[in-house]
Amino acid sequence: MENKSERETAEVRDETLREGLEQVQAQQTSAPVEMAVENVTDWQNDGPSPAERMASNAREQATAAADALRRGEFMRDAAVDPEADNDDRLIALLCYVTQMVIPLVMPVLVLMSESSKKRPFQRFHAVQSLALVSLFVLISLLVTIGTAIISIIPVVGWLIGLTVLCLSPIAVLMGYFAVGYYGFQSYQGKRFGIPGLTSFLKDQGWL
Repeated sequence: MENKSERETAEVRDETLREGLEQVQAQQTSAPVEMAVENVTDWQNDGPSPAERMASNAREQATAAADALRRGEFMRDAAVDPEADNDDRLIALLCYVTQMVIPLVMPVLVLMSESSKKRPFQRFHAVQSLALVSLFVLISLLVTIGTAIISIIPVVGWLIGLTVLCLSPIAVLMGYFAVGYYGFQSYQGKRFGIPGLTSFLKDQGWL
C-alpha cells in the first residue's frame, strides 16, 4: 500500500511539473505575439503618417487656393523686400519667365548655386517658381492620363477628349500669364504668396 501511495504521489508531482512547464512554454510563445500586437496598436495610435499629413495639408491648401481664385486673388501678403537689390530682382524674374521656354532649369540652378544661400530673396522665388511649374506639370500629366483612359469609352470619351483638346491652348496661355505676372511682381522687389501653394511650401518647411 505504501508503494502504491508513493507511486500515486510521484505521478501527481510529475503531472504538476508537466503542467507548469506547459504554462511557461505557452507564456514564452505568446509573449512575442502580444508584443507585436502592442507595437501595432502603438503605431496606430501615433496618428497619421507624414505622407497622410502632407496629403491632408495639400487638400486643405487646394481648397483655399480655389476659394482665392474665385475671389480674383492671385497674390497674398505682397510686400517689397528692402534688401532685394537689382541682381536679386533680375534672378527672381528669370526664375518665373524662363518656365515658358525651359521649365525647371533656372530655379534649380539658383538653388544649387552657393550665392543664393546668402540671398534669401532669390531662394524664396526660386523655390516658389519651381513649385509652381511642378504643379503645372503634375496637373498636365493627370489630365493627359485621365483623358487617355476616358477616351476608351465610345462617344462620351471622345467628346471629353475633344473638349480637353480645345481647352488645352487656353490652359497653356493661362499658365504663361501666371508665370509672367508673378515674374513681373518679383521684379518689383516683392515677396508674395501664391494662394494655396506658398502656404503648403511653408507648412512643409520648404520656404
